[in-house]
Amino acid sequence: MRFSIKLILIFFVFLALGMSFYRYNPETGQWEKLEGLNPYGSAEALGDSISGYCNKGVWEIKMSTKAIVEIPEFNFTKIAVPVTTNITILPDGKFMVPLKEYAEWKIIIKISSTNPIDNVVIKDTFEPQLGVQDPPLYVSQGTVTYSYSPGQAKKTTVTWTLGNNFSGDAELILKVYTKLNPGGQQEYTSSGTYYLNKGATLNYKLGGTIYSVTTGEMLVIVL
Repeated sequence: MRFSIKLILIFFVFLALGMSFYRYNPETGQWEKLEGLNPYGSAEALGDSISGYCNKGVWEIKMSTKAIVEIPEFNFTKIAVPVTTNITILPDGKFMVPLKEYAEWKIIIKISSTNPIDNVVIKDTFEPQLGVQDPPLYVSQGTVTYSYSPGQAKKTTVTWTLGNNFSGDAELILKVYTKLNPGGQQEYTSSGTYYLNKGATLNYKLGGTIYSVTTGEMLVIVL
């Protein structure tokens, strides 16, 4: 009974803290609030003081008595792999392509979650200079649909729906390439910096709360 009472007290402390986690900084001698937590990782309560650390999304909370709160580990990544040999990867991660030459990439999007999440939808939009092959090169599960903005210079939006009760690993591979503009010229037709992509956005629901995560932008320099 004593152990059960302590567990109840621990969860009341979690509620009182609003799930805020802290880490001791020996350089300043202060407890620092850990910002930017997502709902994933794991939390462990044990020991006699409150502290914490982050290691690949795994959080440990130290309190009196031992109790473990498991939250699923989660990963969402997107990379672009050049296919044609005229694409150069610069040291800062940007791509460089020649003016008015066909260029092609594989866009690889991966998601993994150890515990189920719901309403899982990933959207990725590509600029008018780029074409996206329909159907995709590969999709491990779920459905993939394509939509286009109005007008001649169309943006392409790819929607990957994984639905409810998703767990495990899933992967989508897209073929993305520079296309011909409405005048029949090979993109890119002007020098400058362009978005290969502004980032894929993942929306999902966990425990009644809706979350959104967006990957980083990808840039192309045309010379």
